[in-house]
Amino acid sequence: MNKLVLICTACAITAVFAIICAVLGSKYSRLLAKYYDIIKYLKALCGCISSARWGNLQVRAGKGTSSLTNEISKSLNSLLESVLDRDKMILEYVEKEKENNNIKEDFIAMLTHDLKVPIIAQDNTLDLLLDNKFGPLSDEQKNAVKNIKISNHDLRHLVESLLDSHKFEKKGFVPKIQKDVNLRNFIDDIINQTSSIASLHDKTIRLYDYAEPGYKIDTDTFLLKRVVQNLILNAISYGINSQYIDITLQNNDTSCIISVRDYGLGISKENIDKIFNKYYSAAELYSKASMGLGLYLSNKIIGTLDGRISVASEENKGAEFSVILKTESKKNS
Repeated sequence: MNKLVLICTACAITAVFAIICAVLGSKYSRLLAKYYDIIKYLKALCGCISSARWGNLQVRAGKGTSSLTNEISKSLNSLLESVLDRDKMILEYVEKEKENNNIKEDFIAMLTHDLKVPIIAQDNTLDLLLDNKFGPLSDEQKNAVKNIKISNHDLRHLVESLLDSHKFEKKGFVPKIQKDVNLRNFIDDIINQTSSIASLHDKTIRLYDYAEPGYKIDTDTFLLKRVVQNLILNAISYGINSQYIDITLQNNDTSCIISVRDYGLGISKENIDKIFNKYYSAAELYSKASMGLGLYLSNKIIGTLDGRISVASEENKGAEFSVILKTESKKNS
């Protein structure tokens, strides 16, 4: 009897254990299935996020296997829709800004070009007046015409600086290198062209040539001339304490140096680091009109020629700007 009870008890325990194992196995299988579903969902979610990261905002998160994952997918998809809408708005804004900028650029180009024509015509007329082509002028009349010519030249310089700035901002400066340019002849031509302007300001341009005889460089003569002329014109306008503008030519094994010195008020220490900034100008110190583009453009031009501009100045003693170009010595044979 006791054996029968033990056998029945063992069978009951075994049956209960089997039922427990079956129940646990079923729950484990369901948990394992949910686990793999979650892993699959998270991988798909990561793929969606990765696509958005690389700019593809069209991929959407799929539905999950629970209310929580469905809510996550819904929130993420709403965020992507919002980002896509913002992206479209930004693209539309950029296109409108491009169109507006093109209109502005075309307007500036036409304006500066059209302004140059009457300025040049007026300058030619003033020269005719000074040459007595319309009859003799009194000394007072000549002085008045000279002052008008100076103002006219300043205006032309402002217009040309604005046009050059527009060209640079739109497409930059592309150098056209000319081989074997005789440095002394090149500078002599610039001095001859600017001497008449210097004389209107009662100034004389002096040249000190310490370069090797017959020294030649490879450069873009148009761009370099634009820079040297601008430095000379600045020296003429701002060198109020002396009648002289000094130009110095030097060279070494690796560089060509063109220096322009005036003897004006100079540049203060707090301003010397700002002079090449766009629209910065110390013209108000001299009661002159300026947009602060000349030195900015000159610095950009020399940069395209693989060079740099240095400046040395002391207040009340003037300023010296030096154009330093990387080059090799070339002598005439």
